Amino acid sequence: MRLSGYPREWLVLALIALGTLPLVSISGAQDSSRLAVSDSILLRDKLNIDPYWRLTIDRAFQGGHWYSDKAPGIALLALPAVEVVRLADPKLVTSSSGRHQIWLSRWPLWAVRIWGGGLAFLGLVFLAGRVAEGLVERAGAPVAATLGVGTMIGSLGPTLFGHVPDALALLAAYVVATRARRPRAWVWVGLLAGIGVLFEYPAGLAALVLLVYAWRRGGSRAALATVIGGIPPAIVIGVYDWLAFGAPWRLSYRYTDNMFTPFQQQNLFGVGLPSGNGIWTLLLDGHGLLLVSPVLLAAIAGLVRFGRRQPLEAWTAGAIAFVFAAYTSGYFLPNGGLSPGPRFATVALPFLLLGMPFALERWRWVTLGLAAVSVGVALFDEITWSVLNKLQFAKWPATIWSLMGASRREGCIILLGCGGLAGVVAFSGVFGGRFEEHPGGLLQSMTPDGS
Repeated sequence: MRLSGYPREWLVLALIALGTLPLVSISGAQDSSRLAVSDSILLRDKLNIDPYWRLTIDRAFQGGHWYSDKAPGIALLALPAVEVVRLADPKLVTSSSGRHQIWLSRWPLWAVRIWGGGLAFLGLVFLAGRVAEGLVERAGAPVAATLGVGTMIGSLGPTLFGHVPDALALLAAYVVATRARRPRAWVWVGLLAGIGVLFEYPAGLAALVLLVYAWRRGGSRAALATVIGGIPPAIVIGVYDWLAFGAPWRLSYRYTDNMFTPFQQQNLFGVGLPSGNGIWTLLLDGHGLLLVSPVLLAAIAGLVRFGRRQPLEAWTAGAIAFVFAAYTSGYFLPNGGLSPGPRFATVALPFLLLGMPFALERWRWVTLGLAAVSVGVALFDEITWSVLNKLQFAKWPATIWSLMGASRREGCIILLGCGGLAGVVAFSGVFGGRFEEHPGGLLQSMTPDGS
């Protein structure tokens, strides 16, 4: 799969960044649960979060100690940022008493969020735009802007949810897989997919899909190399679980201890078959995917057209999107509490938008219209989700501009203006001319022996 730059790429990316990353949402369980682990490692040389357990509901209890119930990826990734912030602000350096927690100070928390989620968000938007441009010429900017400010991914960028780094790792694994020409190249596919699992355990579902893709496209040697690549992240997870819960195969979900424990003990850690309510919540209710991002309808249709050109790649992308949608609609709490939408389906979004270039090629004006609506609704979702957890305005949220002295209203106007301008700049490039499948955008055939 070819990666190509597109006109005004850096301007589009800069506007997307300014339209998303300055948001300073309230501190929540995602921050405290993960940063409590980072704090404990740096200040106490321990994985348990005993001094902080009352400060988060996302916790697990085992062997007389409290732990985060999250995968360890974000907590480990945040370590250097937390250390730098503490060195810059001595008031945050404490003993194990747990006072002056980093997640209760807005500037330090925002800085760590940008390191842990914001950079991954920009990387994801950059990669998605380049893939789109490589598939269909002149589609890169619209796809990048749609993903960045036209879906809930933009709201998740300046947070410590693990879904965006997870999505980046899995999309990168997919792209590397489509470009693999020799068996050893598949090692990187397994490594990237395994890193995704480090951020969010359900990424293992996508890793299995990619393993099947490796076998179908490269044969048994490619599949074996993919498995080998996944070993280092598996060792990290295994060591973490062994030290925390007594065995490499004991995930934190098994020991969750909060108000949701009875539900999470049902089925497979709270995940059963998709339900009617789960599907409704996933698609429409609250901040459903199609309510916030109706452009996904066109993208799904485009994914079908993609499948006519490159069936294996399109089906793989569709399968990854499907397993995350099914997982989300089968979970007892599809929105996952306070979030800008059904966040467990975040990984599905960049894979669904692989169809958008082909939708633009066939249904230009309908697709652009749906993309424009998506940008408007997603930006509104961005400034409302952390306040009321629904698409309803109550008050202006904080931004870095308001922390620097502007009013909250002025800060949000800057935020929304940049986000909207990102869409205008990206979409204006499609007027006149034609969308054409990029020469070499689709991959060449590969024999099972990698030749």
